[in-house]
Amino acid sequence: MFTVPVLDIKSDPLDVLLAVIGYRLSMLADSDNEDVKALFADRNVTIELASTEADIARYFVFDNGSFSQYSGHAKKADLTINFKDSMTGVKLLTKGNLPAFMTAVQEGNLSIEGDYSLMMWFNKLAKHIVPAVPEECKPYIQKAKPYAYKAQKLAIIGLGLLSTNLANNDVNRST
Repeated sequence: MFTVPVLDIKSDPLDVLLAVIGYRLSMLADSDNEDVKALFADRNVTIELASTEADIARYFVFDNGSFSQYSGHAKKADLTINFKDSMTGVKLLTKGNLPAFMTAVQEGNLSIEGDYSLMMWFNKLAKHIVPAVPEECKPYIQKAKPYAYKAQKLAIIGLGLLSTNLANNDVNRST
């Protein structure tokens, strides 16, 4: 795994997703949206999202209307969400479904420490992370979806071939 030094983002999918969420939250913190401003106002909390297995951690600091994100573990987080592994984190965060988080806790794929009420608050805030698609763009997106699905299948095949080649190179080097 490598790190993009200027942005301090590892090549791990969970770290990339968390960084993107952080950048979007910083945009929301500066927005004129009154609903978002109300969610950011009067909050002084730190939320850490991590995966011990993947050695990924990133934390978000909400400070009375302002927002900042950092790579690594927080000194003192009000809420810590620790995913079993990177892909579990990606799946749960992209699903955006609070009951899925609770099921993951019961299954041992996720641990939560700290103030559970912040989960509810963060879930409300998360609804603003993905911007609405303008109506005039929706027909183009529908036309592009089949191509995106085809590209996704090809990417999965390509990644499988790449990982096989990398594994074979590792075996050849060790002999």
